[in-house]
Amino acid sequence: MMLRRMIYLSIKEMSTVTNDVIIVTSSLTRDMTGKEDSHRGPAMRALCKITDVNEVQEAVNNDNIMVQYHALGLLYQIRRTDKYAIRKFIVKFSRAGFRSPYAYCFLIRIAANLINEEGEGTDSPMYDFIDSCLRHKNEMVIYEAASTIVSLKCVTPKELSSAVNVLQLFISSSKPVLRYAAVRTRNKTGNEAGVDQLMKQISSFLSEISDQFRTVIVDAIN
Repeated sequence: MMLRRMIYLSIKEMSTVTNDVIIVTSSLTRDMTGKEDSHRGPAMRALCKITDVNEVQEAVNNDNIMVQYHALGLLYQIRRTDKYAIRKFIVKFSRAGFRSPYAYCFLIRIAANLINEEGEGTDSPMYDFIDSCLRHKNEMVIYEAASTIVSLKCVTPKELSSAVNVLQLFISSSKPVLRYAAVRTRNKTGNEAGVDQLMKQISSFLSEISDQFRTVIVDAIN
């Protein structure tokens, strides 16, 4: 019994230095579902310390959008220290596509962080992915892409115009939340003429939003 406990402790300590855990996972799963009560608890605790990358990758392809989103986040946490792996990770999943709009938004943020950290320009595959999301069918993904492009340090007025055009369309949306978000983001790119144009556009829907949101919009324009 003491030897088995030592094995469980060793597995927990070694789990951080190896990715090849298939055999160990099978053994712990067998102990966890076995008849020995004294084995179940330690086996379960040891199993929780092991991250099987293969299982996480399978979960990324799950049909449930929330499972897909959280699996993508976990996979990123596992590989975040390897910039080359993260780059491959973004290219792979941007081509494969997701059912989850949350996963797309998360991938956009990862790509933006990589662009800023590595000092890349708009000719990089990371930027191409973000720009392609401006043409996504989901409004959440489109807005995330537009907002990200506006905040990137490397964009020129030419690249910025595509994001601004999307935000202009959202300002005319029938959804108050989308209009509110678009106004705040669009204002980050504005000059004096742009502010005048914004004032004309938002005057048509100010009566539809609460005083709290009106205050935020006015502060943003100021």
